Amino acid sequence: MIKLVALCVFHFLRLAERVLPLSVLSFLLWPPAAVWDLLHLRQRTPLTSWRRFPESWRPKRWRFLLRQSLALYHAQLLYVWPDRLRSARWLSRCRLEGGSEYIGSCEGKRAVVGVSLHFGPVAILPYWLRAHGIVLTSVRTPAIDYLEDLTNYQFSLSPPADVPVFLSTGEIGLSPRLSSIRKILGPIKRLGMLVDVDRGKQFYVRFEDRLFRMATGPIRFAQMLDAELVPVLIVETATWKYAIHFGSPVPQQYLDNSADMEAIGTHLLQEFSKVITRHPEQCNMRLLRAMCPLPENEVADPSAIVGAAQTR
Repeated sequence: MIKLVALCVFHFLRLAERVLPLSVLSFLLWPPAAVWDLLHLRQRTPLTSWRRFPESWRPKRWRFLLRQSLALYHAQLLYVWPDRLRSARWLSRCRLEGGSEYIGSCEGKRAVVGVSLHFGPVAILPYWLRAHGIVLTSVRTPAIDYLEDLTNYQFSLSPPADVPVFLSTGEIGLSPRLSSIRKILGPIKRLGMLVDVDRGKQFYVRFEDRLFRMATGPIRFAQMLDAELVPVLIVETATWKYAIHFGSPVPQQYLDNSADMEAIGTHLLQEFSKVITRHPEQCNMRLLRAMCPLPENEVADPSAIVGAAQTR
């Protein structure tokens, strides 16, 4: 029954997007999207999460609560019609800040691992990149079993059809081989990953008065593929208007041989901060859960608080 309802809602929304002006569609979808956000508000624990912000990222409390309560899901509804984002009326609503060198064919270009955070409407980042001609495959957790068919159909709508939008963590495995990754990615050689996920091997980087937990996966893949490691964030600048920010790639010397995890993590956080300080209320709960207070007994020794990449 749930599967049938989800299928009907999915196709109804696609029909509504085709026939309604965007301003009307956005207005009509606000109430149900806000209800969905409110149903999940308790598990997001916004008041507790707000205290996790480092000082330079801390938004006004009311703005953070308002976004967590009423605006998260509405910003991401575009995943229902990913095939239409290349149209003029949609593409004009998302601008790129940097990243022009990644548009178009990958032939003769170096591989790229785009690394992001649970920030802004990150769920639709892969679709917007593909709409702009930056084709990559992103890593995500497997879809819910009873919605797997619908999810796979929705993924298939995002062009080009021969390059998967997402790659599940189960397909990669715990110890991926270079040959298998290259086979999955094909000639595209572009992978999108989140660095603040709580799975796999982790390391910790000091950031202001916080420790920031990072996954080593994106770094290891960049090494395996001899790829650029590029920070990428998406923000909602107004209702259904977006900007995608490309930061400076991690310097190659940090990735060579035995990766300098502390230097890599520090570089990524510096690049991410350029965007987050302008839109701090768009930090998601999973991002904030990757931060914890700096232990008092280790403040005097910064090197001691950078965990080895082999933790966990």
